[in-house]
Amino acid sequence: MNKTAIMITALVAVLATAMVVGAVDKVEIRGAVQEVVDGATVTWNPQNFAGFYYDIKDDIGNEQITMTITGNKLEEPNGVKYTSTVQEKKFKFEGWGWYYAIGFLGEKYFAGYSDKKPTWNGAEIDPELYKQSTDRNTLVDEQLLKVLIDEDTEKTFTSGTPLKLADGYELIIKSIDVDGNKVYVELMKDGQSVDTKVVSPSKEGATMSDQTYVYKKNIGDTEKLVIIAVHFKNAFRGADQDIATVKGIFQVSDQPMDVSVDTEYDKMRISKVDATSIEMDNKDNAITLNKNKDIALMAGIHIKTADQDVIDAENPLRFYIYKEATIEAAAPSPVVPEKPAVVEEKKVEAAPVNVTEEKPANVTEEKPAVEEKKVEKPAAPAAPAEEKKPAEEKKGAPGFEAVFAVTGLLAVAYLVSRRN
Repeated sequence: MNKTAIMITALVAVLATAMVVGAVDKVEIRGAVQEVVDGATVTWNPQNFAGFYYDIKDDIGNEQITMTITGNKLEEPNGVKYTSTVQEKKFKFEGWGWYYAIGFLGEKYFAGYSDKKPTWNGAEIDPELYKQSTDRNTLVDEQLLKVLIDEDTEKTFTSGTPLKLADGYELIIKSIDVDGNKVYVELMKDGQSVDTKVVSPSKEGATMSDQTYVYKKNIGDTEKLVIIAVHFKNAFRGADQDIATVKGIFQVSDQPMDVSVDTEYDKMRISKVDATSIEMDNKDNAITLNKNKDIALMAGIHIKTADQDVIDAENPLRFYIYKEATIEAAAPSPVVPEKPAVVEEKKVEAAPVNVTEEKPANVTEEKPAVEEKKVEKPAAPAAPAEEKKPAEEKKGAPGFEAVFAVTGLLAVAYLVSRRN
């Protein structure tokens, strides 16, 4: 492809990209529609409000909002009640057993380790992360941690390539002994060393403790909690670099979320916290349900009422709760700019310049005929090309007609210049 064709292709790509404007859409994830009826009690949970956390595989997630309507009001402190309870969730790497997960304000959080014993290699064993932690329950200390990684995908890393974790953490192989029985590893956070340990995944009779690297940290009032665990499958000492294979990673945030009593979220406040549950109410915040209202209830969850023309006993005011979500537009598709580029390449290949450059010696008598074709063809294909391209592009990408019109004109100019 010569310089002119390259310039045409680049111009098409630039114009097409410039005309694609990324957009961000906000959508409502709403719950089931309810009616304002005096004395009625209405409830939303993960089954009728998708804004709550729910894991369909393990059937985990039990957040619930219950509203008691008095007249057209949600009186305080019990007009609105929110509850959520911890549930056991199995680690993706089953050899570690279970941990306690809880939905809070529509998100999944870690609340502690379970003492339930898993079965590994046909035998019941102690739950490793529970055993390694001093404090095992974060709700007792009125805090929750975000689950960052929970996977059992097999991964290989080397002494030259660290194992990347979340929140700036990475695990480095410092050395492996000759037999591959002991792996000396170092944990880094944002480039700073925070921990070193030896794991022994390949030694004879290795236990879960031998195979698991754990990093413990004090999180608020919770002492020596395992926040990172990595299960090593095997390790090898190589001539150029050492290699280890891991299968099982679990990590929670080292920045806790405060869920202490009396913490407020818009019109709701935490009224009770214990080792297994969180409760909230609307103390000091009575809510009136009038038409056409959007009321911030708690941390991203709103109440929306209908803008009804008629509200009476037969047509009570309708309302629902919703959570706003942001959907970013996808990056500009490469398909659009590729179409004109392919067309232009075909034009260049069909141009007589390729024939005369490739076979000047063997086709000397046919040169006049080829050059006569060059005179006949510039205007003929250009016109249908300009008429056909917009029609084709309207099907897949409306609004790009101008780009292809310019492309067509440039193509005509290019062919005419080659003829001259």
